[in-house]
Amino acid sequence: MSESSDPHAGQEPPALARLEEITAASGFGMPSDRLTGTLLATLAASKPDGRLLELGTGTGLATSWLLHGMDATAHLTSIDNDAAMQ
Repeated sequence: MSESSDPHAGQEPPALARLEEITAASGFGMPSDRLTGTLLATLAASKPDGRLLELGTGTGLATSWLLHGMDATAHLTSIDNDAAMQ
């Protein structure tokens, strides 16, 4: 997907900095890095009106990237079986 067709290209999710702070403070050991996040946003943007599923929400870093790439009609379901992350 070219930058001209992705309105979020080169941008970060608005909540990213705060989620990174929360993740660092929690000691969560499997956060998505920024390169992975940009890939997730691009993949989400490539599915207008998409139905996306995230398994393993964690602290929400990847979730924020997916939401950032999604259009207004797409839907995301995110599930985590770790009670500490719910």
